[in-house]
Amino acid sequence: MNRIANLFETKKNGILSVYFTAGYPALNDTASILKELEARGIDMAEIGIPFSDPMADGPVIQEAATQALRNGMSLRVLFQQLKDIRKEVRIPLIFMGYLNPIMQFGFENFCKKCTEIGIDGMIIPDLPFADYMADYKDIADRYDLKMILLIT
Repeated sequence: MNRIANLFETKKNGILSVYFTAGYPALNDTASILKELEARGIDMAEIGIPFSDPMADGPVIQEAATQALRNGMSLRVLFQQLKDIRKEVRIPLIFMGYLNPIMQFGFENFCKKCTEIGIDGMIIPDLPFADYMADYKDIADRYDLKMILLIT
């Protein structure tokens, strides 16, 4: 069972999920932040994928993403940093990022890599629901990745 589904099945109230930007404040902080969040009792972590044009983010996340990109963060670096994360971190992990970098990586390739390193779900705020249903849902389902949709 997917770790997100398992969390919501076993813990009905008081679930705490924390967002942070991968590669911030320093490039190699991502894995250590995840370990510390779990050690502090966080139930689930949302790992922000930095993007150069974060149109829906506020100034704090924009600045963190800008600094993470300056630090050298990319999807390839992020996947490399997290390749062994499941040896130490058991909480559900969610990637949150914009569609453009994911499409540059290739959506199916992105999903495959997520599964390989133990990512449980995705939040892609600029992916329209109709496009998700028509073009991406079957791929995400094939890799048992939960898509968390935002409604505006």
